[in-house]
Amino acid sequence: MNKETYKYEKYMKNLPYIKDIQLYKAVGMTLYLIIDKNRALKFALSSASTKHNYKTKKRIEDLVRIALPDDFFEKRQRANATKEKREEVGVRLQMLRDMEVQADLHISSMREKNE
Repeated sequence: MNKETYKYEKYMKNLPYIKDIQLYKAVGMTLYLIIDKNRALKFALSSASTKHNYKTKKRIEDLVRIALPDDFFEKRQRANATKEKREEVGVRLQMLRDMEVQADLHISSMREKNE
């Protein structure tokens, strides 16, 4: 019988040893919902906490954040952004870079003036 492969199992290996079996199952379900089912963190925490009768959501969240890469949620948020939002951010970043260049030029000209 073929066992279906889940992406979240790769992240479960990053976890430290968890003695409490209810906590371990809740963390596994949370990772499954976030990674394989593409659900929000808050929804996944609430569902896993309720299903596995583990009341401390903060403990589950801490372990999930250990298992996932630091920039996981940022990357997913950027990937889910609309095209207009991505373009808007790109324009804003370019304007910010231009202002930084102008500020550097201004400061260097002030230094030259004082020398």
